[in-house]
Amino acid sequence: MAAINSKPAAGNKELKAEELLGRVADGDLEALATVYDRFAPTLMGLLLCIMPAKPAAESVLQEVFSRLWQEAAEIAETKGSLAAWLVLTARHAALQRLRAQRKVAAQSSLTPQGPIRAKEEKPAGKSTAATLRADKPGKRRSSMPEAERLSFLNVSPQVWLPRPEDIALVDARLALLQRAFNQIPKQQRGPLELTVFGGYTESEIAEQLAEPLGKVKAALRAAFTFMRHRQHAVLGTWTADI
Repeated sequence: MAAINSKPAAGNKELKAEELLGRVADGDLEALATVYDRFAPTLMGLLLCIMPAKPAAESVLQEVFSRLWQEAAEIAETKGSLAAWLVLTARHAALQRLRAQRKVAAQSSLTPQGPIRAKEEKPAGKSTAATLRADKPGKRRSSMPEAERLSFLNVSPQVWLPRPEDIALVDARLALLQRAFNQIPKQQRGPLELTVFGGYTESEIAEQLAEPLGKVKAALRAAFTFMRHRQHAVLGTWTADI
């Protein structure tokens, strides 16, 4: 990996996300800061829908940009959308923490000594790029254990990341997509939100909603079918029934 560079930030705002990604892969901290400024607010909004507290969301946000700094070259090789990678990575990291917290809570309820305290989350703020300056040039590698890193890639394989132009089309028609989502019947939207934002399994959703498992499975199938049909309308050339 190339040594850390200090290229001028001038014109970075006009660069496409994938061009910035290439600069990040070359060790350009100014490019990383620009990516952060461009995408962090949106990612934070997503994380706050998933995480129970802002400090936890900020900690996940820092993890996402740390991974970006470490794995930029690999991501760039896929020619996929940087925006999509950031969203998928943020959601996966947040759900991993939620599942870990639920596991600790379940274990603590069975422990006579009382609840097990989780590690205190440290907020990221806007110092993410600054914290990366301690990395040694030429030694920029992922700090994640190899098994965990491979598991993450299996969950969110980079080879099927959507193209940048596909994400641009979704962004341009975001209002239509939101309108379509709002049309999902309430009895289907509840299980869908628990799956997407809570990472719950079908069995866990059934238990939480006190509904039969078969009913939850049917609701999820109907919700995904509804959104798949509306997706064609949103990304196609027609907007009938939206």
